[in-house]
Amino acid sequence: MNNMGAMATRTLAETFTPAGTAPLPPISGTATKPVAAVQRPRYVLVDSGGRYRMWTDSYAEYGRLDFLDLPVAGYISRVHFALKLEGSELYIKDLDSKNGTKVNGVDIKGRGWVPLKPGDVVEVAGVIALTLTEAAEP
Repeated sequence: MNNMGAMATRTLAETFTPAGTAPLPPISGTATKPVAAVQRPRYVLVDSGGRYRMWTDSYAEYGRLDFLDLPVAGYISRVHFALKLEGSELYIKDLDSKNGTKVNGVDIKGRGWVPLKPGDVVEVAGVIALTLTEAAEP
């Protein structure tokens, strides 16, 4: 038998355990647990092509990293705007971005939390428009 055959019969723990030491025992309580059902968002900010979808079930910040595949993503601040859901109301806030955030054409920079309603159009740095829609039922 060649070396490759001998290697294939070793376990992963044996392969990566230094000689003369025993592998660590499994940690108790690490069994896989069922994943809780994910709550569907009530509202979603979506672009006209459906490529970008922003939503939150409490609070979320969005910025340049969320739009990196846009050729003009450099105009979007690293942390540009935030969404907050309170009860059944969704709010947006510009986070002191360089190129601003508009709701229905009105600049919201420095205005604090602004309520959104379905059909509102959010412009991010003047490079992408997102429309607030109610999420469809499954």
